[in-house]
Amino acid sequence: MGYWMWDAKRKSASVAKKETHRIDLPETGFLSSIYVVLAAENGSSHNEDNHLHDCLTKIEVVGAGGETIKSITGIQAQVLNWLDKESVNRHQLREDAGYWQAERWAINFGRYFQDTEYMLDCSKIIDGQLRLTWDLAAVRAVSDTTAFKDANASLGVVYAVPHDYAGPAPKGYIKSTETKQWTTDASGIEYVKIPRDNPIRRIVIRAHEEGIAASANISNLKLNGDNGKIVPFDNDLGSLLSLNQLDYGPIDNYGMVVRVKDADTKPAHMGWIKRLQFTPDAQNFIWNRGELYDRITFGISDLATPTLTTSELYAHVNCSGWAFHNSVVMAFDRPKWNDELLLQAQGFGSLELEVNQGNAGGAASIVTEEVVTQA
Repeated sequence: MGYWMWDAKRKSASVAKKETHRIDLPETGFLSSIYVVLAAENGSSHNEDNHLHDCLTKIEVVGAGGETIKSITGIQAQVLNWLDKESVNRHQLREDAGYWQAERWAINFGRYFQDTEYMLDCSKIIDGQLRLTWDLAAVRAVSDTTAFKDANASLGVVYAVPHDYAGPAPKGYIKSTETKQWTTDASGIEYVKIPRDNPIRRIVIRAHEEGIAASANISNLKLNGDNGKIVPFDNDLGSLLSLNQLDYGPIDNYGMVVRVKDADTKPAHMGWIKRLQFTPDAQNFIWNRGELYDRITFGISDLATPTLTTSELYAHVNCSGWAFHNSVVMAFDRPKWNDELLLQAQGFGSLELEVNQGNAGGAASIVTEEVVTQA
């Protein structure tokens, strides 16, 4: 008799502040998803603009036979989670003193968490392994006062396994890899070769620079097949975001606790903000002075005086919007999964993404998700 088993590989385990952590995959059976939570403690004063999604620099699932099943960053994995379920995992993004920040990831081998139609057949992977690479000093050097504490982090890992599964054999699994990353130039075209081994589910494009629109860093995207014979997409990045808004609901209730005074700015972690909600920790009035792409400028006044607040306080912020972590997607699995409408990349003689650049200094990356059939 089959049942879902949540196999805890790490239970809030104390781990080093910097390491590549390895966990073996099952030798047999199917693996649907892997759930990961990474947590670390803020210093005794505060820890501003320092998040674990920036510290988790690589998520990999590999086999000794040369298979690369997953190879993405923590930010990219959170974007894929949102695309899978149209909501974000429960995160604890807090800047206040002594608080344990925690962020969570679902690494899905199917179309969503606990899919059984698409799963990884572990018996066909030689010495499969999950590898998680993080560094608590990736953004700012560890500090017992104003960064992540100079101490161990905490790691939780759970494998979602359909135990004694006797249903139909899975059709394959979803392979997610970073195809390319680079820093944008002020002009010119960046040519990105897209994999042509398997059908493509989606191509995710990210461009991030503080205070700059992603559509400024990347002005146009052209997916060019067979030297222009087949062009599935040729339009500006803003139009792709508008198409995404038809396919995906907004990210909702993305919560943070931030340390701010009047006129301070903070990231919203999304490129197109729909709604903001503020709650102060003290007797103050908070309003939105303005939004500049993924940045929020706070207005704060002391109700008792009343004067503008010139010393920091803590505020709870809930954001809603689109373009999580400044990412957009060419989605070939929407509005409803259809095997025939996936991009059949294996039938192309060449396939390139032509990225027109318009502003220097943006952190750009491309992630390709393929549908792999295991022989």
